[in-house]
Amino acid sequence: MAGKDIIELNEMVFFAYHGVLDSEKELGQRFILNFKAELDYSKAAVNDNLEQTVNYAEIYYKIKEVFLAKKYDLLESAAYNIIKNLFIEFPKLELIEIKIKKPAVPIEGALANAAVKMSRKRTEVI
Repeated sequence: MAGKDIIELNEMVFFAYHGVLDSEKELGQRFILNFKAELDYSKAAVNDNLEQTVNYAEIYYKIKEVFLAKKYDLLESAAYNIIKNLFIEFPKLELIEIKIKKPAVPIEGALANAAVKMSRKRTEVI
């Protein structure tokens, strides 16, 4: 039985203008993103060959590009669009999980952040 190969990019911080409220779209805020993907990089591990896996930097820049491309009302929509674009750009990815944390939540109450986490297989999106 083959093991599960995973790549993660953790705690990426982007300043963006997402949210339902006009003030969120005008003022913007920090968002913290985590990326996790399953793929088979066993050949890359044996051969020390980047061509047989995915480039972390390219994934980072694609996430940043999609997340900052527009002002999303919902983090759920941002997460889905990131996943969809990553599957299009990186055919080796089999499953992707995106978590988006919003530290400055417009809620009167004490909480560290609000977050959405979405996990999709390639076959569910493409």
